[in-house]
Amino acid sequence: MPIMVQHHAGCQGRACLRLWCSSVQTENAAANGHSAGQQLDSDDFTFLMPPIVSKIDVVRRYGLIALAFLHIAVGRGLHGTFGVFFVAMLDAFGWSRAATAGAISLAIIFEGACLPWAGGLIDRIGGRRTLVIGGIVLAIGLGFASTISALWQLYFWIGIVSAAGIALIGMVPHVAIITRNFPERKGTALGIAWAGGGVGIVLLVPVTQLMIDRWGWSPAYLGLAAITGLLVIPPVLYFLRGGSDAASSAAVPTKSREEHGTGTDWTVKQALTNSAFWLLFIARTLASLGNQIIVTHQIAHAVDVGFAKVFAASIFGLMGVVSIGGRVLFGYLADVMNRQMVFTWVQVISAFGIFALLGLQGAPSSWLLYVYAVCYGLGQGSRALVLSAISADIFHGKHFGAIFGYFTFSIGLGGAIGAWLGGYLFDITHSYAIPFWFSLACLIVSVFIVWAAAKAVRAQTDGSAN
Repeated sequence: MPIMVQHHAGCQGRACLRLWCSSVQTENAAANGHSAGQQLDSDDFTFLMPPIVSKIDVVRRYGLIALAFLHIAVGRGLHGTFGVFFVAMLDAFGWSRAATAGAISLAIIFEGACLPWAGGLIDRIGGRRTLVIGGIVLAIGLGFASTISALWQLYFWIGIVSAAGIALIGMVPHVAIITRNFPERKGTALGIAWAGGGVGIVLLVPVTQLMIDRWGWSPAYLGLAAITGLLVIPPVLYFLRGGSDAASSAAVPTKSREEHGTGTDWTVKQALTNSAFWLLFIARTLASLGNQIIVTHQIAHAVDVGFAKVFAASIFGLMGVVSIGGRVLFGYLADVMNRQMVFTWVQVISAFGIFALLGLQGAPSSWLLYVYAVCYGLGQGSRALVLSAISADIFHGKHFGAIFGYFTFSIGLGGAIGAWLGGYLFDITHSYAIPFWFSLACLIVSVFIVWAAAKAVRAQTDGSAN
């Protein structure tokens, strides 16, 4: 029997558990050539109406966001501590900045190399096992980092072991889980989860600096190992019970897929031979390269121009606070606006922050640090979540975890180059001016490439339609 779809001003009753139910019905009806009130087949109605879910399922799904929030807080917070330990290692061992930053570069590129593996694991063995393995590996790496006495040990325990652990609890597993459970609101869901990165920076960076100042860098690593063990593994065992992460992508195209994707259920081979994939890969590489130059050397730059270490660390903690709101804001905007335009605004606002950081060399005023913290903080992490939403729109399907793993290798590639390049350029110029200008150029160029990727997707969609 055909079902009559009525257009209501809002969602009423338990039959419309999601607040956006009516708008989804109306918008999708219009997209498929139907008007409000037109009779549709029951199959069409299934496509238009988001599935009715129980309260238990709602709690479970939002528990997945909470878990992602917590793990991303740990992972991104540890990334933020790289800059703090960077200064501590320089003071303790007298290594060159390029050699010390090389360990950070190795950590970033090895983490990136592990991401396709992490994506494959999430597709094969599920989130529960993948995340528990990651938590164990990360705690081991941080614990043994407290025994570092030579440069190669820094490279091994931080650059390899800890990096592998961060990859296994990081964005690839959680993006795969979240986008499968929130296909229509992936931007908002990812924005909330990504806000954990800001919380991690706010808490771990100044706390790590205080631990180093009070007890030294070695006990600080032991403290981080204990924190990781407590915050990563037990929540996984609680939130991922009974196959909570096993939901696959919807078999039918969603509204976001219709607008941004090609309608293909992608395999890894198809994605890796697609021009849109490589354009987004290059854009993410450049964005990561530019970002890592900044975040690795921001504290060292502030200390060089005369600010106290604790004050500099607290300012960058403020950047983490700002990034919390920025990630939620831009995640929401990515659901209601053109995602390429949202990415553009993220990079433009970040550019203003870099200008403020450059201004410290001529006039080391604290207000410039605050401007930097606000502007760059708004963009920090937001570029990654917007690009993640775009990639999920295009390369959806049961192999998305592995595809996204290959895509996010770009983060490791760009980040590794950026961390090392910033130190190298400083060593030969004795200034951060050139590294920071280069970072700015990378962010701007990435915007144009993202728009080129959108054009390529539209061309493919039009071609398949014809």
